[in-house]
This record gives sequence, C-alpha cells and structure tokens, in this order.
Amino acid sequence: MPLIGPILDDRTFEQLRDELVKRIPVYAPEWTDHNAGDPGIALLELFAHLGESLLFRFNQIPDATKVAFLRLLGVRPRPALTARALLVLQTERPEGVQVLRGAEARAGAIAFETGNEVVAWPLETLAVGKTPAPEAPGPAESRRRQNAVEALPEMERERVASGAPVSFYVTTTVPADPLDPDRPPLDVAATLDRSLWIALLAKNTTDPRLLAGRTLFVGVVPDERLPRPYDLRARDTDDPTRLRAGDLVSAPPGFLWELWNGPGAPTAFTSLAVLGDTTRGLTTAGVVSVELPAAFPTHPRGSTGPGDLNGPPPVDDEKTAARVLGWLRVRRPADENDAIHRIRWVGVNAVGAVQARTAAPELLGTGTADAGQVLRLTQHPVLAGSVRLEVEEADGWRPWTEVEDFAGSGPFDRHYTLDAEAGLVRFGTRCRLPQIGERIRVLGYRYGGGSAGNVPAGAIGALTGVSGVKVANPLPASGGADPASLADALEALPAEVHRRDRAVTCEDFRSLALEVPGVRRAEPLPLLHPDTPAQPAAGVVSVLVFPTEDQRDPGAPLPDLALLRQVAAYLAPRRLVTTELYVIPPTYVDIAVSVGIRTREGYQPDAVRRWVELILRQYLAPLPPYGPEGAGWPLGRAVRRAELEAVAVQVEGLEYLEDELLLARRSGTGWTPLPLVPLEPWEVPRVAAVTVVTGAPLPAGAGYGTPPPPPGDPVVVPLPPEVC
Repeated sequence: MPLIGPILDDRTFEQLRDELVKRIPVYAPEWTDHNAGDPGIALLELFAHLGESLLFRFNQIPDATKVAFLRLLGVRPRPALTARALLVLQTERPEGVQVLRGAEARAGAIAFETGNEVVAWPLETLAVGKTPAPEAPGPAESRRRQNAVEALPEMERERVASGAPVSFYVTTTVPADPLDPDRPPLDVAATLDRSLWIALLAKNTTDPRLLAGRTLFVGVVPDERLPRPYDLRARDTDDPTRLRAGDLVSAPPGFLWELWNGPGAPTAFTSLAVLGDTTRGLTTAGVVSVELPAAFPTHPRGSTGPGDLNGPPPVDDEKTAARVLGWLRVRRPADENDAIHRIRWVGVNAVGAVQARTAAPELLGTGTADAGQVLRLTQHPVLAGSVRLEVEEADGWRPWTEVEDFAGSGPFDRHYTLDAEAGLVRFGTRCRLPQIGERIRVLGYRYGGGSAGNVPAGAIGALTGVSGVKVANPLPASGGADPASLADALEALPAEVHRRDRAVTCEDFRSLALEVPGVRRAEPLPLLHPDTPAQPAAGVVSVLVFPTEDQRDPGAPLPDLALLRQVAAYLAPRRLVTTELYVIPPTYVDIAVSVGIRTREGYQPDAVRRWVELILRQYLAPLPPYGPEGAGWPLGRAVRRAELEAVAVQVEGLEYLEDELLLARRSGTGWTPLPLVPLEPWEVPRVAAVTVVTGAPLPAGAGYGTPPPPPGDPVVVPLPPEVC
C-alpha cells in the first residue's frame, strides 16, 4: 500500500489555468482572446505548470521540516515518560546483599533500573498501631477490661484507682498486601499515640549483630486514594484532602524515627538518623533510609515490653512476637500541625526503580567542520539531560553542553541539540563545530520510557547480575507514557503559541492540565472555592480533574492525591500571582435508569436490550470519547428523562419503549423517582444501575432481581456421577 503524504494544496494544472483565466476580465477587461493560441494564454499556462510543480513539492514537506517549524515557535512534542516502581528485595544471607544503583530489574522484556543503592537484609516487618478499642458493653467486656487494668504495673494501677482517665486500645496491623480490598489501611492519625510502630522480624538466618550501625531501607505506601463517595460540599475542610495548590505542593512535613530501647531502659527511645527520604514525609509512596545505632539490638529477642505503656503494642501471634528483634516508632514532631494519615503497606529492603537503562559509552564519529552535522545514538528514546558528550580537541577531551536551540549560542560555545525521540545529536551553525578529525564520544546516557512500563503488581521478578536475592513489586508501576505524536503537536500548536506556557484563561488551565500524564479530562471552574462552592469567590480558579482510569470504579473514575499533586505542581508556577488555585476531584451523583422495550420482528431481544444499556451508559459517561458531545457528560448538566428516551430509541431493532423511561436519584439508602435530576456545577452523574427488560420497566434502582423458586419449593439435591 503506498504511503499517502499530507495534502496541503491539491489544485491541478487545469484548475490553476482556469483560475488565472477567470481573473483576466477583472484585471484586464480589454483582453478578450482566451484561446490556447494567444501568447498571453501561453504564459498563463506556463505559470500554471510551474505552480503545479511547486505545489507538488510543497505537499511533500517531511516530518523533520514540521518539527523544525515547531522548534522555531518554541514548541516540542512531549517525549516519552518513564514508569516508576517500588521494588522489595528478599534474601536469606546473614551478611546481607548489596545492590548498587543502576542494577537492572526485569518484568519480561521491560527493563527497570534501581534509582539508589540498597542493602537487603534477612528481615521482615510488621507495622501496627494502637487503635482505640470500640465500646462493647456487657459483663464479659467489663471483666476483660478489668483484667487488663490489673495487669498494669503497680504505679499505673494506683493512677487508675485515683481516678485517672483510662484509654483502652487494640493492636491494628497494616495490610501485608497493599492491594487487598478487604483490609483497610491503618489511620495513624486516629491511634492513641499518633505513631506508627514497625517491628523488625528475624528470619532463620538473621544475625542481629551484623545489623549494628547498618542502614535499613524501609518502604512506605500511604493511602492516597480519595474516599468514596466523594462529595465536595460535604467535605471536611480539616481533613487531609487539602485541595489548595499551595498545600498540595508544599514542603513535606517533618517526622521522627526512633528505636525502642526495651523494657526498663533509662531512656525509652534512641533517635535514628534519616539518611534519605523519597516519601515526602510519609505523604507519598517511597523509601526512607534509616541508620541503626551501634548498640543494636537494644533488648532481647522477642521482648515486647509488657507493662510499658509508652512502648510498642503487644503482638497477638506468639510465633511472630518471638521473632521481634526491635521496634521502630515513627511520629511527627510536637510542633508539626500535620499527622501521619492512612498507611497501606510497610516493608523493608525497598528501593525505587525507573523504566530506563544506561547505555554504554559510544564513539559517535569524527568531526567534519560542517554546520549541521548529525550523529545518531544507538539507543532511543533518550531521556532528556542524561547525555554526557565530549569532543577530542587539541588539548584533550572537552565536555559539550546540550541546549534546546542555538538561538543564544556564541561562536565559541560548545553546544549541541538532541532529538530525544530519534536519538540524533546535531551541531549548529552559530557555535563552535567539531573540526576535521576530532573524535566525538558519549560517555553515557539513559534511554527508555513508554506506556509499556506500567506493569502490574508482581510483574517484576528478576534482578540481573545479583545473586542470593529475590525481587518483586508490591504495587503496579505507574507514570509511563508514550511520546506525543507529531499530529498531536501540530493540533496543539495554536493554543501553545497563544498561551506561551501561561495559565490565564479557562482554556489555558484546561490545556495545561491535560498535559499532565494520567489526566483524561480537566474542567476549570472560575470563581468556585471548594469550601464555599455555592458562593462565587473572586480570584479563585478550581480545576476539576478526571483520571485516565480507576480500577476501583472504571465508570466513575476518581483521581488520587498523587495525581492532584502532579497537576497542582504543573499549574502553580504558570498561573497569575493573584490567582488562588485549587485542584479538586469530581463529585458523582448516583442515578438509576430503567427501560422497558419492544423489539422489532427479526431482531434478537437480548441483543437489543444489551445495546440499549450500553448506549445509555456511554451517553452518561464522564470521560471522552463518550457523552452527549464526545467530551464526557458536561459538568452541572441536568439528567433529563426525555433526553435519555431519545437516546434509547436510536438503537436499531427497537420498535418503541414500553411506558416511559424511569429515572431515579439515590437518596440515603433508597431511590427517589424524578423526571429530571439537577446537578451542581461541579457534579456529574454516575450510573449506579441500568435495567432494560422486554415489556414494562422495572422499578428504577431495584435491579433485575433473582429468579423465582421452582413451584412447590422442592429440596434441590445434586446427583453424584454414576460409577461403574
């Protein structure tokens, strides 16, 4: 199949000639002879022939020329983005296994590299918290609590007898699997001491003496998911979901890591040095590197400090309690106004990884002293800023600097540009050029990226070049994105030139928010403040963000705090100083639709019923390419019963609707039938239930129900297979 180039002007020779002849009466009315033998007509035909040749060449503009035009305007297509993952290592070697930075981990053919050095120890962790015990009146519960008080040390029993308040708690563990939907995360802010306790558990090969003075790499995954259902108006303004852009990208809060010294120690805790933190103060998934003291362990193995009220909580499982080597406590400083919130997972021997590989040094070639010399790297796409290029000049190898263009380069500047997607190194015209015979080399660079790196949890299972250690990723990798196509860059060119990377108008906020990977739809709401959404607020802009996908509810996707932070960090430096910016999630209103249909003769009723249900769900969907106009359901647009009826009757094979379509809105635990469901300007519908049946429609929200039992209510008994 031949490649069809872009058609910019497809006029032929005959069209150009006829157009020129038609202009003669306008510009030269005295010219009346338009026959082919006229000398003037011969000249017009010559110009038409030359014009056709010029248009043919003009229509063959290559992509490289289009990219050059984009660069002249300061616009570059978005490069491929790399996915990131959190890896957890396991080993049985008592001396530990060191994994250097840049070690390769693989998920099939997808390669990742560790972002930092990590040492894997034969350890496991158990993260717990002191959750207030629920009230359970009754004699058995009273006796249980009285026994707990009697087990306290004598000094504490005397305080209780003197009337001191008593708070009972239970030990609540952090889920071992961060993706387990049946295990809720631990809300550290709701515990009695507002602290996270991490038990270091020994394996059969663990030697505690080898851990003294060493570094532990603790992975922490906070719960950044927004609560469901999310209601902007009913939101607690003091909850951790602060939506102001400045709060989302503010400096991380402080924390303290401490080691419990054991029961009866003069000093209860020893402060630990934090050598590195990629969790932003336990607000996002990452790794915290803490250094154990030289006196580790500080108490006998298996000791949990009975009777020490400020010590760690008791461990119910005796086998797990016997493996405890030490307890780490994580808390906020006394002067910190924030708290540690929901924690989904805690593990040891963790390290971050990025979907990229480091290329070996390459000799690109030799200089020619020609302007515009282009050399190609062996690997691409190349990560921006990772190329280290040198040229062998008369006094030795000299480093050269990568620039976006040569507009600001001088005649003595050692500059080059990089086409990251194609891996092309280009030398300019205004700056110094590699002279004839000067060798050009690259000491190293990183390449990779793309949506293929968003592998699921557990997909990474191999660590190249490292023995004695196993690797896994407890969470799916995220953040990878394919590069923007040239067509997308050309389509976004007018808006890009207009706004010049500044957010002033509503369309500016929408376009910039859509540039953040993971955002599928963005809607700016001027004058809307999340705390008082019904009252206009001057100088306020709220950007409502829909994610690309949401595994919990694909039909009503809700962003997490990580995506809100990315959008806020991208928009905040581009807004006006006087603009107060908020980044908010959508609020969904549950609706139910019930339809009764009658199909035409010759059509399968079940197929028509499924098509009616599908077209209703797509019409009410919040994400493109669905919705009334292909951009998702508009914010604040009321859901009308008549409109849905008009959509349903468009299905081929549908004769008519039985009775009228039923529409209802959820109110508490029930449904309220309405001919029209009004929505606030920040709300969109969520289709909670759709029932399509042949005949009269079912009650809206009731569902299809269960089939009736057999007549006579018999006992249904399975018959075993016959044995010969």
